[in-house]
Amino acid sequence: MQNVVMELSRMLSPRESQVFGELLLGRPNKVIARNLCIEERTVKFHCSNIYRKLNINNRQGLLTFFS
Repeated sequence: MQNVVMELSRMLSPRESQVFGELLLGRPNKVIARNLCIEERTVKFHCSNIYRKLNINNRQGLLTFFS
């Protein structure tokens, strides 16, 4: 698992890593936006980038992959 985390840190930007951590906690976009002091549409943008970089289609795929 440590290797996966190291690889993710290379693939994701610092902000994407923050959003990724919030996603793994199962938080909705609105809560992520509030926690990170960004707009909800910015969270959606980061989510799209994360899914593309990890070759995952959606949040459910992300949670399934990392559970």
